[in-house]
Parts: sequence; C-alpha cells; structure tokens
Amino acid sequence: MPFRASLATARPQPFLPVATAEARRPTARPVSTAPAAPQRPVDAFDTGKPPRFEGLKDKALIKALHDAVAKHKDLGYSQARKVIFTELDNHDGKVACVYTGRELRTNKIPNSSDMNTEHTWPQSKGATGAAKSDLHHLFPTDSKANSIRSSYPFGEVKNVKWSQGGSKFGTDEKGRLVFEPPDAHKGNVARALFYFSTVYNKAIPPQDEAILKKWNVTDKVDAAERTRNDTIERHQGNRNPFVDDASLAQRIADF
Repeated sequence: MPFRASLATARPQPFLPVATAEARRPTARPVSTAPAAPQRPVDAFDTGKPPRFEGLKDKALIKALHDAVAKHKDLGYSQARKVIFTELDNHDGKVACVYTGRELRTNKIPNSSDMNTEHTWPQSKGATGAAKSDLHHLFPTDSKANSIRSSYPFGEVKNVKWSQGGSKFGTDEKGRLVFEPPDAHKGNVARALFYFSTVYNKAIPPQDEAILKKWNVTDKVDAAERTRNDTIERHQGNRNPFVDDASLAQRIADF
C-alpha cells in the first residue's frame, strides 16, 4: 500500500517595518570562487544523518523510510543485469558469485547457465514488476548455487545437503529446508531484505526476521557495501537506508 508524505502548512510571516534605504544597503562581502557543493533532492536519504527518523520506530519508521526511498527509476531487467555485470559488481574485469566466490571474467551479461542474477527476494514470492529489476536486492551468482537456493528462505543450516564457498543448503534446527550464505554476505542479505520489505510492503516471516537481524549485527556494513549503495543511487536514484544506518533494523519489531 503506497504512502504519501504530507506537506507542511506554511506559517504566515510576522509584519516587519520597512527599513530605510540606508539600512537596507548590504555590506560588501568578498565573492567566493569555490564551486558550490552539489545539492541532493530534498526527498533523498541523507547518508549518516538519521535525525530525520529520530524518535520513530516500528510502523512509523517503516512509513518514513518508505516515503524516503521507495520512489526510484525502474531500469528494466535487461539494463539492471547489464549494470551488475559491467559496472556494479565488475571489479578489474571480473565478477564474483556472492555465494561461492567463483569468479568470471566478463564485460557483458554472461550466459545465465554460467553466471546468473540472484533475486535475494525471490520472484515467486513477489519480486515482480519494478521489484524484479531493483538493484538493491540483485547480486551475481553461480548458476548452480542460484538454482540450489531457488526460493528457499535464508537460515542457519544444521544438516548440510550441499555446500560451497561458505554457502550451505540443508535443514535448520526445526527441520526446515533453508539456504545459508557465506558469513561475508549474510549482512548484505539481511539489509537487502529489510529494504525490499520496506519498499514493496512485503512481510518477513518472524522466524526469518530473527536470523536476519542477527546477521545484520554480526556482518557489519563494509566499504564495499557502501560503495555499491552509492553506485546504485546513481543508476536508480534511491538508496538502501539500512546500509546507511544498519541500526534502523533494530528499531523495527516486525517487518
């Protein structure tokens, strides 16, 4: 359900007596030759400046975050994949699978039977339309790992059926089939899903949310994740606020 931010009502200005011409004459000031700092749109998320959301939590915080970042450019799936494999996740001509670490040298969208695009929030569970192309939850993955993850929930595997590069697939302590990403990607997964839930109004099951919040704390935001957030903003025009301030997730009791 969409949210709309309300516009504040302008207050009437108090009457001020007209100053004399002498009083109105401005004092001469030296002209600065420094270039003006680029200004962000007023509705953009201010990195590192959470006072905008100070005092908010739970549904009120979700609404405020939604209003701040939900509006963005839909690149389309083909363009989104091109950005991923040629720029966003391409480092020195190589793209690495976030699940297995396998690298592929490429300068274009690869054959999907080799390296695929992972929808952290599965298409079968609601990542359709603009959400299908939203870079904030798309990552390059080895095709086999992508297929094994399928649309299974994320969790902590106790009985391993498959593993590679730190990723595991199997059953958790309750017997559910779950996929566990490597430690270095667990926080990225959590923050991507918090973003998706907030922007697209999709609920995260309580048993999944508990694990994701744990990962959000144990695998902290690093420089690479911040840089990725910056690059996505240049393409889509919005940011993942949970990367800018990971503590926001702890102020939401129920996604």
